[in-house]
Amino acid sequence: MAKSLKKDIPIFFIMGRPRSGTTLLSTLFDAHPNVKIPPEFPIMLPLYQRFRKVKNWDEATILKFVDFIFQHNVFIHRTLENLKIDRAAFAADLLTLKGRGSIRDFLKQVNLHGFSIFPKEEILCVGDKNPVYSIYTERFLKIFPDARFICIVRDYRDNYVSMRKLADLKLEAPILTLQVYRWRYVAKLFLKCKAKYPDRFFIVRYEDLVTKQDKILPDLCKFINIPFNSSVFEFYRKREETMKTYSNPLVERFHGSLMNPINTSRMDLWKKELTPHEVCIADQIAGKYADIFNYHRDDTRFHPMLFVKSLPMVIYGNLIFKLYVWGSYLPSRLSLWLSIKLLVLVRTYHHIFGKK
Repeated sequence: MAKSLKKDIPIFFIMGRPRSGTTLLSTLFDAHPNVKIPPEFPIMLPLYQRFRKVKNWDEATILKFVDFIFQHNVFIHRTLENLKIDRAAFAADLLTLKGRGSIRDFLKQVNLHGFSIFPKEEILCVGDKNPVYSIYTERFLKIFPDARFICIVRDYRDNYVSMRKLADLKLEAPILTLQVYRWRYVAKLFLKCKAKYPDRFFIVRYEDLVTKQDKILPDLCKFINIPFNSSVFEFYRKREETMKTYSNPLVERFHGSLMNPINTSRMDLWKKELTPHEVCIADQIAGKYADIFNYHRDDTRFHPMLFVKSLPMVIYGNLIFKLYVWGSYLPSRLSLWLSIKLLVLVRTYHHIFGKK
């Protein structure tokens, strides 16, 4: 790996709810010859928790850092194999930072060594895309005080429809009230961070990305200080190579639409998929944040009965996200255990009440 990739390269994060266009955005950036952004694998926060107090990065500690990554098998749908990291070369590269690196330097090296099917020139920026990290945005602001954040928001109704279609994979419980509240929670968080750190945050709507890509992409490239390259729009030409490289049916299931040129086929699905009653519930929970992001609501009235019926999942959604964030400050093993166990609660609720 080139010496210029070692320490001073800037990092940016793509934040957004699952099924909001984060993968489209990361693919566009990974297609850029000056950007490295690896396949999704949420290892960074567990690594930080485990090694954040290290002051002296000696050889033994660095090798433990590498071991932790390759022993990490918590994430069912995200596999380390997708990163295709050469363990020996990775360890050797990290050892060159012995005695002079920081936790941030070592975390960035994981992404820099990740695999990409796109040809690269000089790497000017490294990125990270893991939707599960959206609720930890404020935490990442502190971990990487110089990082920039691109936050993508999709129509909450389409977001729910897309999540519901993958319900059998048990990524998240397909409960309308819960999913829309989670959308609201993250949208509110993005706006809060943008207000506090305007120079470090860029919020983009999925709908604008797919309808105005010729304007949005140059603006995003300028935001992370790289030159715009129109070749990124031809990412779909790597379809055959992508399928052969990953050889995983979940790639087609999760991201089949990414194998085509950017299009608007995933917009306004909710108009056919949701009942008027479901739309009314979603609109009420999204509330003013729907208006802030210019998602039209036919009915902006407050409905007391809908509020009462949605309250259990709203309370649960808020509590579970708070517990996730608080839990991320615990020792790494306890934090990972808690993140798995908390999923049992919502799956139990859905099993009991989901059909009603």
